[in-house]
Amino acid sequence: MRHRVAKRKFNRDTKARKALMTGLLRQLVLHGAVVTTQAKSKELKRQADKIIARAKEDTIAVRRLLHRTFGKRDVVNSLVERIAPQFSDRKSGFTTNRSLGKRRGDNVELVKISLLTMPDRVGTLKSDKTHEPVVKKAKPAAKPAKTTEAKTEKPVTKKKAAPKKVTKKAPAKKK
Repeated sequence: MRHRVAKRKFNRDTKARKALMTGLLRQLVLHGAVVTTQAKSKELKRQADKIIARAKEDTIAVRRLLHRTFGKRDVVNSLVERIAPQFSDRKSGFTTNRSLGKRRGDNVELVKISLLTMPDRVGTLKSDKTHEPVVKKAKPAAKPAKTTEAKTEKPVTKKKAAPKKVTKKAPAKKK
């Protein structure tokens, strides 16, 4: 019996469930919104509230803890430097769920979960740089190679394949 157990299992083992939540959290941080099922969005809302509340106190220990969850430094930096300051006046309730109707294939309820206040530029901090095309410098003209000896080589001729032998087949037997 599962008395007093708050988490959902989603019919997955522990590692798959953790990977699912980490992926959904990462997408929420990078894009500001995620479309998923209602059950997953409820669990994602719990996780996102905990993560954003932690990210509001910007310390090395918190960054390391978030890095343990996300595994990518740019996602952690985006969360701590862009998203968490937006919620400095709130203690919880950083996300909102909006129903999108039922999915056509299996009739499950779809929900769009998004951050309550969207920062100006949601995403990683990597995208701040504008990539300029690299211009190749013109190389100096190559000097002609010195030819001290003129070598004479015979032209290579390809051998022709031998003609195929034609064999006569016996006539087919009549039944």
